[in-house]
Amino acid sequence: MKTRRFPLLFASMVLLLLYACKTSRVINSTELTITGNYCAPAAAFSNSQDTIPLKNTDSLIKANPDLPVHEVLMANATGTLFLIRQMKGIAGDTSLEGMMRRAELRSKIQHRLLLATMEIAGVAAELDCEGEKADQLAKYLDNFNSKRNTRLTVASIITGALTTIATVAIREQGPQNVVAIGGGLLSAGLGALTINAAGKKIRFAHLRNVLSDIWYMPDTSAIYPPFTWYVLNEKHFSNSGQISLAANVKKRWERFDLGGDVSTSDKQLFFGEGGVYKADDLHTRAAMVNELQSTVRSVNQDLQRLLHYLITIE
Repeated sequence: MKTRRFPLLFASMVLLLLYACKTSRVINSTELTITGNYCAPAAAFSNSQDTIPLKNTDSLIKANPDLPVHEVLMANATGTLFLIRQMKGIAGDTSLEGMMRRAELRSKIQHRLLLATMEIAGVAAELDCEGEKADQLAKYLDNFNSKRNTRLTVASIITGALTTIATVAIREQGPQNVVAIGGGLLSAGLGALTINAAGKKIRFAHLRNVLSDIWYMPDTSAIYPPFTWYVLNEKHFSNSGQISLAANVKKRWERFDLGGDVSTSDKQLFFGEGGVYKADDLHTRAAMVNELQSTVRSVNQDLQRLLHYLITIE
């Protein structure tokens, strides 16, 4: 091989590097036909005024000293506290009328507890759908990025092979050194890109953001029904009784999912109306949604406890 051919070989390796490292475009999720709020319930939740929980927790506890604190708050959350008080008021009535009245009250209470159970299931279903959506998009990007890394690895191997051949074929010391150094740098650069590749990104909008209210803690929620929102924000429903379930979820997000201090851009991305996501960001979003879903499902244990208490009222 003539020595004047080494610039052509070097140029070929540069083109190979540029091809492997070409800038990835941002994919719009509209191109995937999975946008929109298809995870949102088809009909908005509705509550009658007598089932909306009262927020004066301390007054409720003082006004019901004969009831366990936890049962008072769960009964308040489900709109059954007044019915339970009526049941306790006729607990000793063994007449037919008294037994029929207790059966009627018990039926009403169980109906409202069933509605609460279904509400939890509905909220959990929406969260499950949102988590699957984020995870699906993350896997979609992972697939793209995996192919890109494969191309980079192959390009690095080819570059190393061509560099070895060229250094053997070129006899002059100067050109040989240029090709060896240039090829080595190109091969190293390609290898480095497989370690820290930017990869493809996706523009993902979520106008109905199930994470937003948990992060910003408004007094009332447009996402979560009053029963669910009350339980998530009443500290007595947590194991410690010192911090609410929602605040506990937020703390775990900050520490384990978002790594401490959360930047303004991350707040907008995860808790705003969306933006440009990397695959890792989508995995993080999916994890946060799934953690929240687990917390919401755990409320069933509180409902079960109230049902057990009702059995003791005769």
